[in-house]
Amino acid sequence: MCGRVNQFASVAELSLAGKQMRLERRARKKDEDKRSEEKVLNNICPTDYADVLTMQSEQMGIERMRFGLVPAWAKGSKAEVAKKFVHTFNARSEGLFDLASFRGPILRQRCLVPVRGWHEWPDRATPYFIHRRDDAPLLLAGIWDVWESPFPEDFESGRVITSMSVITTPPGRYMAKFHDRSPLILEGEEALSWLQPGHQAEDLRSFFKPYESELLEAYRVSTVANQAHNKSEETLRPIAPPVPQAGNEPVTEAEASNPQLLLFDS
Repeated sequence: MCGRVNQFASVAELSLAGKQMRLERRARKKDEDKRSEEKVLNNICPTDYADVLTMQSEQMGIERMRFGLVPAWAKGSKAEVAKKFVHTFNARSEGLFDLASFRGPILRQRCLVPVRGWHEWPDRATPYFIHRRDDAPLLLAGIWDVWESPFPEDFESGRVITSMSVITTPPGRYMAKFHDRSPLILEGEEALSWLQPGHQAEDLRSFFKPYESELLEAYRVSTVANQAHNKSEETLRPIAPPVPQAGNEPVTEAEASNPQLLLFDS
């Protein structure tokens, strides 16, 4: 599960595989949903808009997309499709080539979502923020699509929805402390290759591996992160020390056996 992501105010330059990738913000599509003008950095929830990296003509660029993919073939008004596809913010790697919403985009329209980190809820009530200890961007692999409404009532608010989903895999060892799924995180040459055209299904399946890194760090945050409307930095503020990399037990069990982990609880 990856349903709440957090981004940096600016990712003007990104280093991948030793190359400095200069990013330029692409012009908004004609008749784009006006909600895409709203910049959200913290606690980005499904149906919010996030900054996304795509490759066009060998040039990496950044554009804003709805978090939750609306497939190009979806029928109905803007309100109807937005409601119908509210749960497409994640795409399980195991079903990408089978589900109608995802099997076209995975072959033709892949993206990277640069994040500061994301939230997980091991017990569905207690939020944790997961990031890199060095605060470098994490690149989440995703897919995207463009939908257009034919209904005149949607024209004023913007009849085009450009949207994306974050791909998930089984978790690596550290992430398994918090959830049984993890976003697909790519680095270096793999991240660059993910954006390149021409991959076949078998090529793409080779990317679907749990992410392992000693740089991953998670700490407990306030339950204000549970509130979708709260977009403040408070949703990222630690209230307990980071969860150690060592050990394999789920974090809720670790807390029960080590009350010091709740030292900063408030």
